[in-house]
This record gives sequence, structure tokens and C-alpha cells, in this order.
Amino acid sequence: MQLDRNAIDRLLSMSDSQLKFIITKLAVDNGLDLATFNISSTDIGSIRRALANATDADLALATEQLTRGKRGGR
Repeated sequence: MQLDRNAIDRLLSMSDSQLKFIITKLAVDNGLDLATFNISSTDIGSIRRALANATDADLALATEQLTRGKRGGR
């Protein structure tokens, strides 16, 4: 997954339930079990703020981490 400003804008345009679904799917696809977590509307608001404030360096790091997770690397 490539995270760039366009991808972030698409994520920010989603409803809370759509964004929660995407976050959960990304987590599961990368081996994280969110079953014990309940992502609340407050959490979604915090995630939206973090996405909106992410710098290009933040996006590059997140892309690298997602790529590394897909390969099973650390």
C-alpha cells in the first residue's frame, strides 16, 4: 500500500465506519489482532487528526512499515 497525500485524503473522506473497517483490515492483514480492542468514535477522531497532520516523512515511514509487515520483516 502506498500512502501519499491522495490516499490520506481518500481515507479522510470516508465515514467513521468505513475508516474503522479499513484500519481493522490493515491491522489484520499485517498480523495484528484487534479483537481485544474496540475502536471508539474518539479513537477515530484521533486517527483522523493524526492522518490530517501527517507529514510526508510520516507517510514514507508508514509506507515502509506496511511494506515490511507484508514481507514478514522487522
